[in-house]
Amino acid sequence: MTDQAGADRPRPAEPEGGDPVCWLELVCPACGRLAEEPRPTRCRQCGADLPT
Repeated sequence: MTDQAGADRPRPAEPEGGDPVCWLELVCPACGRLAEEPRPTRCRQCGADLPT
């Protein structure tokens, strides 16, 4: 059974957090490693070319 007593209470604001940028361009599509340098061209782990 669900408690409905607090259903009308306002919820606290969600804290801001996380990174505001997308890190997708830093992820190697072949092995999934996250690059440590900005704008990498080759994966340091598996050697795959990274999309630019």
